[in-house]
Amino acid sequence: MSQFEHISVIVQGPVQNTPDRTHHEAGITQRCLSSIRTFLPGARIILSTWTNQDLTGLEYDELVISDDPGQNTDGFCPKNYYRQITSSKAGLSRVTTPYAVKLRTDNFLIGNEFVALQQQYPANNPADKLFTEKVVINANLFRKSSHGRDVIMSPSDFFYFGRTEDLNKIWQQPPFLEQSFAQQLLEKHRRKQGKFPLEAEQAYCQIWLRRLTEQAPLMAHRFDHRAPDLLFWQRFLASNIVIVEPEIMGLGLRKISQRKFKRANEFSHIDWLKLYKTHCDSTVHIPFTLEQLRLSLVRLVKNCRPIK
Repeated sequence: MSQFEHISVIVQGPVQNTPDRTHHEAGITQRCLSSIRTFLPGARIILSTWTNQDLTGLEYDELVISDDPGQNTDGFCPKNYYRQITSSKAGLSRVTTPYAVKLRTDNFLIGNEFVALQQQYPANNPADKLFTEKVVINANLFRKSSHGRDVIMSPSDFFYFGRTEDLNKIWQQPPFLEQSFAQQLLEKHRRKQGKFPLEAEQAYCQIWLRRLTEQAPLMAHRFDHRAPDLLFWQRFLASNIVIVEPEIMGLGLRKISQRKFKRANEFSHIDWLKLYKTHCDSTVHIPFTLEQLRLSLVRLVKNCRPIK
C-alpha cells in the first residue's frame, strides 16, 4: 500500500480564465496536479471543475463536471460563494478515503508536512470539539485582526486537510436561503450596512459554523462580535483547527498571494499554539522566533493607530 492511499485530494475551481475571472495563472492547475503526484504518491486526485473548461494536459484520477452556478445574488453571500460550495461539495461527494484535502486549482503542493501536523496536536476540550480530528488550514489570509482590532471567523479558503467527514461538515452545505438562520442574517446585514463589511471568508465561515452549533454568532459586519464570541472562536480554533504557515505545511501559493513578509493581521502558527496551550494542552512548548517578535511589534504599532 502506498503511503498516502488513505487521502483523496479535491482540486476545485476553474482550470483557465473566463471573461469575469481573469486572475488564473497559465499552467498553474497542471502544476497543482503534478505536485500532488510528487508529494502525495498514492493519493487519489479528484478534479472538480466546470463545463466548457479546457482539460488538455491535465492528469487526474477522476473528473467531476458541474454547471457553473454563476455569481451569487442572495444579498448576503460573496459573489463566488456558490461556485466555491458547488465545486467543493461535488468533489467531496466522490471521496471514499478517510482523509481528504480541499485544494484550489490555483495553488499547489511543495511538501506533505500537513499530514503529520494534522496528528501532532491531538488534545482538545470536549466541550469545544466539533470535528472528529483537527483540520489543517493555511495561515495565509487567515485573518486575526483588521485595522488593529480582533476579528472572528475569517479563515482562509485555500487549503483544508482532515477527516473526510469533517471537511463535509464545512463544504457540504445546502443553498444559503435554505439555512434556518438565513433570514436572520439577511436582516442583520440590511440593518447594519457600514464601512467595514464582512470579509468573504467571514460569510463562508459563519454559515458552516452556525450550522454546526448555535453558539456560533451571526455577524452583520466585520467587527460584529462581543467578548464571549471572541472566546468561543478562540476555543473552537484550539480544539478543532491547526493553523500553519503555507511554506511550513507544504502549500505553494499563486503569485498574487505571495508576500515578502507575513501580514500582521494574519494568524501565525505560534498565535494558534498559544490558543492550543491555553485551552487544550498546557504542556506544549511555545518557541521564540524573530518572525513572531516582528509580528508583535508591527501589531503594537497598528493597535495605536485610530480607525478611520
